[in-house]
Amino acid sequence: MKDEEVPASSRSKSTDDDGVRRVFRNITTKSMLLARALAEGGRFALTDLKVSLGHLRPGLLLVGALTLIGIGYALTGVYSVAPGEAAVVRRFGAIIQPSVEPGLHYRIPWPVDRVDIVDVTSVRREQVGISVPEAEHIHPEPPTKLQALSGDTNVVDVEVIVQYQVSVPADYVTNVEYAPYRIVRDALRASVTRLVTRLPVDALLTSGRQSLQQAIREETQSRLDQYRTGLVIVGVDLQKAFPPSNVADAFTAVNTAREEKARLINEARGYANSRLPEARGQAQQVRAEASAYRSRILASASGTARAFDLLWDEYRKNAEAYGEDITRYRMYLESIERIMPRVQVYALDNAKGGTFNLRLYGAQNGTTEEASR
Repeated sequence: MKDEEVPASSRSKSTDDDGVRRVFRNITTKSMLLARALAEGGRFALTDLKVSLGHLRPGLLLVGALTLIGIGYALTGVYSVAPGEAAVVRRFGAIIQPSVEPGLHYRIPWPVDRVDIVDVTSVRREQVGISVPEAEHIHPEPPTKLQALSGDTNVVDVEVIVQYQVSVPADYVTNVEYAPYRIVRDALRASVTRLVTRLPVDALLTSGRQSLQQAIREETQSRLDQYRTGLVIVGVDLQKAFPPSNVADAFTAVNTAREEKARLINEARGYANSRLPEARGQAQQVRAEASAYRSRILASASGTARAFDLLWDEYRKNAEAYGEDITRYRMYLESIERIMPRVQVYALDNAKGGTFNLRLYGAQNGTTEEASR
């Protein structure tokens, strides 16, 4: 009856509280049991370990540990060199192997030997005088212009791109103590400054650029060899050599005028080269025609003179043999014989005073005047 007198809401609240307490007590009890089991198991494990290793001597354990440490230390001397790389081995700072080829190698571990691996195949780039650096070649210091004084005291801005790589790994490892691009850049600047002073500005802007580019490469390589950097210049590209912006227009005008002058000179030479052969050919033709005419006239005159000499000899012989009058008369008859076949003879009766126009007769063969005579 008492239970029936208790409200339903009070009974449900009390039941929930009792369930929570029971769950909490179960969790606490199980946690304590687990902690006790772990503690007892740890003591049992330590006891088992002492029992299992109790027959071993500490000296032997120390020797085994030192042996393992020695083996591990000896294995640190193994190193590998990848393709395209070279290794430099130094013993107490002195180089004993200047260039180790790719592969697996061994050296005495640190601190006796030291190995430095260098990339000897990659071609590196450095640009000098270009205000905007390449994305993959950004250096801590900002880019600066490269200005040089030409041989005729003109200021010229120069832009150069150089390509280089490591050729002597031992020199590179021992003598290059900071970024290699700085050595190449400084050597290139010094070479450009020295070589530009040998040429006038006109040669720098026009015909002397190719020779200047080759001279820059040789001069820069000489300086790098003098520093014993172990670097070799693969190529030098002289991008631009131009005057400063405030006088660029004047230089452009001068170069344009110079190019126009050269163009006109070339055109004049081309015209002369085209006309001179033609004139020489015409002169040669005139000389050849004159020589042929001379030869022809001389041959004709010589033939005529020879014929006259023969005729004269024959005339003298006939005059001596038959007499001069007879010979002349015979020659006269021979001449008449050659002439008469070409003469037309007309008989005219003008006794009654008539006149005839002889031009009406024989006008076509040109013998009228001879007949009238």
